Amino acid sequence: MRTTGGLGRVACAVCAVLLAAPVQGQTAAEIGQPTLNYYGLPGLVDMPTAQVMPDAELAVTAAFFDGSFRGTLAFQATPRLTLTLRYAGIEDFGVEDVRLDRSFDIHWQVLRESDWLPAVAVGIRDIAGTGIYSSEYIVATRHFGAEDRLAVTAGLGFGRLGERSGFSNPFGLDTRPGPAPGQGGTFNFDQFFRGDAAIFGGIDYAATDRLRLQVEYSSDLYSDEASQGLIEIASPWNFGLTYDLESVGRLGAHYLYGTTFGLSLSFSNNPGRGAPDRTSYAVPRPLAQRPVGEARRDMDWLTVPSTPYDLRDAVEGRFAEDGGLELVTLQIDPDRVAVRVRNLRYGQEAQALGRVLRILTQTMPASIELFDVIFTVNGADASRARVSRSELEAVPVLSPVALPSLGPVEVLAPDRAQDPQTMRIRGREWTRLSYGIAPYAETFLFDPEAPIRGAIGAEARARLEFGRGFVAEGVARLPVLSNLSGSRVVDGVQPGGPFPVRSELALYNRDSTARIERLTFAHYGHLGGNLYSRLSAGYLERMFAGISGELLWQPVDSRLGLGLEVNRVWRRNFDGGFGLQDYSVTTGHVSAYFPVWGDFTGQVDLGRYLAGDWGTTLRVDREFDNGWRVGAFATLTDVSFEEFGEGSFDKGIEIVVPMSWFTGTASRTDRAATLRPVQRDGGARLSVDGRLHELVTDYHRSNLEDTEGLIWR
Repeated sequence: MRTTGGLGRVACAVCAVLLAAPVQGQTAAEIGQPTLNYYGLPGLVDMPTAQVMPDAELAVTAAFFDGSFRGTLAFQATPRLTLTLRYAGIEDFGVEDVRLDRSFDIHWQVLRESDWLPAVAVGIRDIAGTGIYSSEYIVATRHFGAEDRLAVTAGLGFGRLGERSGFSNPFGLDTRPGPAPGQGGTFNFDQFFRGDAAIFGGIDYAATDRLRLQVEYSSDLYSDEASQGLIEIASPWNFGLTYDLESVGRLGAHYLYGTTFGLSLSFSNNPGRGAPDRTSYAVPRPLAQRPVGEARRDMDWLTVPSTPYDLRDAVEGRFAEDGGLELVTLQIDPDRVAVRVRNLRYGQEAQALGRVLRILTQTMPASIELFDVIFTVNGADASRARVSRSELEAVPVLSPVALPSLGPVEVLAPDRAQDPQTMRIRGREWTRLSYGIAPYAETFLFDPEAPIRGAIGAEARARLEFGRGFVAEGVARLPVLSNLSGSRVVDGVQPGGPFPVRSELALYNRDSTARIERLTFAHYGHLGGNLYSRLSAGYLERMFAGISGELLWQPVDSRLGLGLEVNRVWRRNFDGGFGLQDYSVTTGHVSAYFPVWGDFTGQVDLGRYLAGDWGTTLRVDREFDNGWRVGAFATLTDVSFEEFGEGSFDKGIEIVVPMSWFTGTASRTDRAATLRPVQRDGGARLSVDGRLHELVTDYHRSNLEDTEGLIWR
């Protein structure tokens, strides 16, 4: 492959793109936490240790030495399981040749360190890649001394880690096939823990609270790189130091293999640690208590025709004061009120609910005993939170920070038959129009010919929400600065392979300047009970236009759900205008949504994809109460690995970060990044905005319970 030397080095900057969030350093209390090695895993310099990062830690490491660069994203998926995605390359400074490689690793701490036993971990590098970095290990680490400042590691390596002074396989698995780079992407089961084994180890010493010193004995001979003259290996010993830059990250400097120097820089953040302390909210008014006695049965307000409108105005005034809520309708009976509300601001839905309940206690007549709060999403009802006012008044709310519980809240399906029937009044802003022009930025990572591609420009956006669930929306973009036009068109379709859909994305970047990203008309509805609907039509995404319909069965008190989506779409012209090409396809899926364990959720999709292939997608996400989400997905269809081409099948990682993490203020906006080793045509799915499950479940029982600590904040 060919690239420029400059772009090769720029690959290290991928760390800044992969983790666009505040970084965290170590404190004296965290001395026992591991440093990250040149593979981005808990380790010394090049060798692994048996340690793990704190649960839910998300870390990026950029490492460079003697023409090799590695950018690694690591996620502590469970307290003992570490997963990584790596983008690496080896380059000769004298020429422009570069070999780029993408790989996945797994690191599992089998045994935690105790008073008598060391920590023990098992790991597999390059578990689903080309096999260039293929290696496995069993490693133990033990801490000694005051404050556990000294850590000693010893391990048994296989594959690349079994090269130096190797001996017969202790498990009797002496035969190990050599790496077969090919198209990559498949699991190398025939290599795991096979072939010669070798010993590695080292010492890590915390000289101060911020300075760590490391020495290790490496069992990796770098045979492939050394044979090409890209590195010289004169010694098995590596030496280094790692300095904690606190909020900046960790910087490592090392002397490797007796011949060369290297640098590493790691950043980390932990989505599981909750919202940043700096997040600010306007202090709401407290719950209002009704007077006792006859006032609770006072019905005089019913004799004044203007009262419902006055109540509407009072609620809207308090919503405007809050700044994050908008009234859609108010329906009232002598003893019951139902308000439909848009949550414009609060990423934690329980917080929005708590503020609505406070405002109702402050504005409703004393005779109103039952509150129904119905949150609408894209004009459709998502759920109904029903609260007895008397039970609410019994909650000991004595300050803006109160009991962290949903308390008396009952979450029901948003059945309109349950609405009060006496008086129904629309809010003044039941139709909502928003529009604006702002800068945009998009990035594409892991192009085999350039590590980072992207564009910046101007984006015009308009959205009209009206009636009962109708939404019209348009997005147009004008790139100003871009290197996307240099993206490669993925190698031609394999014989017998799928129609070229996503593999020709580069043509949409080359042939368009100003373009219509999306222009749609949609209807969202609640059909009764646990059934929701969506119907969208228009230019659904950059590459396809057509009609998309969806049904979702999702009980409000369950994490189990079923969905059905059917689409009829035509491929758009490359210039991003209104024209269509002659390729069309009917695509769709049956989907199941289910809890996995703890804060892990799963999704399985079965159906037909954009290239006409049939198959299934499995997705697992870890969702955090503060809005972060880290997930992985894989798709297998009737397109064979050979027909699919490079990568063998579609797979990747998605990270969703709430904007409140950056701004420190309440917001429902988030940023999502999908990291794929390579995207081709097999398993390609329509990208349509507003799919129901994520929208609807925000206001269901399980999600409100997950964030109930904010209900009275």
